[in-house]
Amino acid sequence: MSEKMTAYGFGHPGDKSNSPIFEEKTIDKPKPHGRQILVEVKAVALNPTDVATWQMKKEDDDSFTVLGRDIAGIIVETGDHVELFKEGDEVFYPGSSNVQGAQADYHVIDERMVALKPDNLDFAEAAALPLTALTAYETFYDRLRIPENSIEPATLLIIGAAGGVGSIATQIALNDGIHVIGTASRDESREHLAHLGITKIINHKEPYQPQLNALGIDTVDYIFLASNADENIKEVSKIVSPQGHVCSILPLRTPLPMSFFSKSITFSYELMYTRSVYEASDWIKQHNYLTQLKTHIESGNLKTTINHRFHSMNSENLTKAYEQLMTGHTIGKIVLEHHN
Repeated sequence: MSEKMTAYGFGHPGDKSNSPIFEEKTIDKPKPHGRQILVEVKAVALNPTDVATWQMKKEDDDSFTVLGRDIAGIIVETGDHVELFKEGDEVFYPGSSNVQGAQADYHVIDERMVALKPDNLDFAEAAALPLTALTAYETFYDRLRIPENSIEPATLLIIGAAGGVGSIATQIALNDGIHVIGTASRDESREHLAHLGITKIINHKEPYQPQLNALGIDTVDYIFLASNADENIKEVSKIVSPQGHVCSILPLRTPLPMSFFSKSITFSYELMYTRSVYEASDWIKQHNYLTQLKTHIESGNLKTTINHRFHSMNSENLTKAYEQLMTGHTIGKIVLEHHN
């Protein structure tokens, strides 16, 4: 097996008002150690966190940076302490912010955030799911702590329900018996949510309270800020129930409204990378969540969120894909197939 591989990345970040400009480069192939596996990359999905990594890169840093944190592929080598997988297994998983990205021929990752790929999905369809699905599972059951198998179903408001995270979060919540209200501002997004099964939709560009009242709802116990946290936090403060729960996947740049204090609101952040970066003692939960997702996908209860597929990974297609992602109006996920 060759000790080199092709990767697509960039040195100097360039003009950050446009999309990244990717360079094809031959670099060293990673070697798995401990509980790591080496995966032959077959598909990579894009995420806003990839854009954030590029935009946060310092102007004087010209090291070669490889993005790509949603992957599906085939295991070609395992570390000496791997317990869950073997060579030849088809897997899907998210990357992490502390390891090199997967826009390359091969990628190395810890097995505790990996699961076997759903049998009824191809690699591109599978690559669209891991990061967003893990974000949803962790938000619902580790941050918001929505009760499972409750006699009285919880009501959840998902802000940005048509996006990459929202599209799978909506499906997971509905499949788990949670009553979901979704927000969308465009007709295309509202149609997408209706197709996913949401019957209660409000516009996050307009005041929330009158729209909820029209649906017969006064307040909401659980709120998931899946996009535009700063723009929506004031409206959230008006409709969250006393002693309710709010979780954001984006850092707030403004202080929490004072009503969060008067209502004793539990506010939390969700970052899917926390368990991997800090090697948390419960890291294996990510493997368990993805395995649960695989089961639901194979039983037909959940479906892939892929929306746009590029049939080959190269510098030109990567630039086009990132341009599309950076419009901020994508529904579902953008995925690039890789044939190395």
